[in-house]
Amino acid sequence: MRKKSLMKRKTTLKKINMNPQDTITVDVPLFIRLLEYAREDAQTDMDLHDLADRAIKLGLDGKTLNMQHYNALMGDEEAVNEIRNLQIRAGIIK
Repeated sequence: MRKKSLMKRKTTLKKINMNPQDTITVDVPLFIRLLEYAREDAQTDMDLHDLADRAIKLGLDGKTLNMQHYNALMGDEEAVNEIRNLQIRAGIIK
């Protein structure tokens, strides 16, 4: 019985670690802003999917996103690229 639970736990851990990029961390002020955007400004579901994609890209280093990331999250590709280049230069991401 113990062996089965260990195997199940290892499988669960593998699933968790297989795709860590699908996790983002945001501070409370940014979270509130994102909720406001979703409620008031997003026109389609695609707007929200695009926002999520940008958040995933910006959060690849595992650090907490904050209001400094807001413009990049709202679609300023230049800001996204600038942050990604800084992450690459710092060796945080490849």
